[in-house]
Amino acid sequence: MKTVLVAGLAAAVLSLPAHAAVTTFSSQASFEAALNESFTLVNLDAQPLVGFAAGYRVEDPGPAAAFLDLGIDFFGYNAQSRAGDDDVIVTPGRDRLLMNGNGFGGEIQINFVDPVDGFGVLSNLIDGGRVLAYSGANLGGTLLGQANFGNGGFGGLISTETIGSVRITCDFNSDLKCGVYDLQFGTFAAAIPEPSTYGLLLAGLGLLGFAARRRR
Repeated sequence: MKTVLVAGLAAAVLSLPAHAAVTTFSSQASFEAALNESFTLVNLDAQPLVGFAAGYRVEDPGPAAAFLDLGIDFFGYNAQSRAGDDDVIVTPGRDRLLMNGNGFGGEIQINFVDPVDGFGVLSNLIDGGRVLAYSGANLGGTLLGQANFGNGGFGGLISTETIGSVRITCDFNSDLKCGVYDLQFGTFAAAIPEPSTYGLLLAGLGLLGFAARRRR
């Protein structure tokens, strides 16, 4: 009877959910280094997106299909693209932004075709904001964490629980406006259990070993 109770306790301990661990990044290079070859960079100045005339909306049929092929699906406010902004973009050779924030009508909200482990974005030189990541689609499930980005800066995060959707806001900016580009996302190079998960596994195995010894 004791063996059954101990084994049941071990199973219960092992079934406890582990909280997601989130790491934030202000360095694009460091963020990219944490992800593997499945990393995707959504370059607004490259094909297929550069083929659409500037001023398109992200949920217009053509651009929406192109974004979907890249792995992202916008929802909510139909954000607009803009060109000719090379003087406010850090990355050479880029001049297109997605206009974001309440000052432009709404936020950028994204579902992922397949859940991801990390997401990041670059801002123009004038504005800042933040990225919030959720475990479910349509900003549902759990708010996993957030990463801020400053003027001309990068904001990204990776999570041990997969990300189903993100929200890019400009609510830290005085005019509630910002322009973002180079949306990027991907998966871990290797799945590494959290320390808390290791602890649960070791505790469970120890209890099972104790139960087996008692039986003998």
